[in-house]
Amino acid sequence: MKKKKKKRVNKKKLISRILLLVIIIIAIVFMKNLIFTSNKDNNKEIEFSLIMDNEDISSKLNSDIYISQNGILYMSMEDIKNCFDKNIFYEESSHKIVTTSKTKVGAIDIDNNLIELNSAILSISAGIMNYNEEYFIPVSEISNIYNIEVKTSDKKAMIFSLYKSFSTANTVKKVSVKEEPGIFKKTIQKLDSGEEVVFLQEAEKNGWVKILTYEGNIGYVEKKKLSDINQIRTDMNDSNFTINQSNLQNSIEIGKAKLNYENLKDFSSRKTVVENIIKDIISKEKFTVKINLDGIDVDAKLVQRFIIELLPRLREIGGHIAITNNGILDSSFINENNLNDTILN
Repeated sequence: MKKKKKKRVNKKKLISRILLLVIIIIAIVFMKNLIFTSNKDNNKEIEFSLIMDNEDISSKLNSDIYISQNGILYMSMEDIKNCFDKNIFYEESSHKIVTTSKTKVGAIDIDNNLIELNSAILSISAGIMNYNEEYFIPVSEISNIYNIEVKTSDKKAMIFSLYKSFSTANTVKKVSVKEEPGIFKKTIQKLDSGEEVVFLQEAEKNGWVKILTYEGNIGYVEKKKLSDINQIRTDMNDSNFTINQSNLQNSIEIGKAKLNYENLKDFSSRKTVVENIIKDIISKEKFTVKINLDGIDVDAKLVQRFIIELLPRLREIGGHIAITNNGILDSSFINENNLNDTILN
């Protein structure tokens, strides 16, 4: 009788263990499904991540970025448009991607590793990539156009605007970078003593600061564990310019004689006109180019491209434009390119 009782007890234990195992398996499956759903809801998994100044913008990108084996960052044209240049475009007739910034005009040849940068022609070590019928641009190679600094590390890329403030600091001892301020919060990276980090801002929690590591992690460390907080540069604000009578008297004027189809039809033709204007205002020591749009009989988009490509070259030498008799440029173009103060009746 005792043996039978023992067998029954063992059988009960076995059934209990089997039930426990089933419950654990069900729990694991449930958690996996929960994680899968969460990932699916938070868009696709991002293979590479991009930090711009103090923000991780990976989830805002239209396409994945790509980092080559030698550390060159590639971004799609659409993402370049959203991040740096809303006027970037591909000119099919010349096989060039034309992009501009405050003081630079760049035309990148998609067939070879050449770029026309303002008045110079330069070679770059990495050219345009065409992937899935989408152009990807080597941002690391054209950083001087956008006045940015690019750093890449493993599967992360960091972009710092040279127009914005930038501060660094050094760790004074080994330190854990936390996901949130607090010693018991999750550690996302460990740093050795003497490592440089980017100092972003004071945290809301007293005694903690927000930093960016050169591995691309944004987190928090105790301020007492940092030293030599050094502001490398301050914000550079755009200076306001208002057209006045003095500017107009000290100007050169261009109109329909130059703004015709042959002169505006492609980047090379527009560049020739721009170069001649720059030479003219320098030799005459003028400060303003007055663009008279009276009687212009060409596609408005060609006139817009001309103005977009003229402005950076003028800003480079401290020049400006004034636009008169406008019947071509629509209000959206004027507003998007901050040209309201240049339009004269």
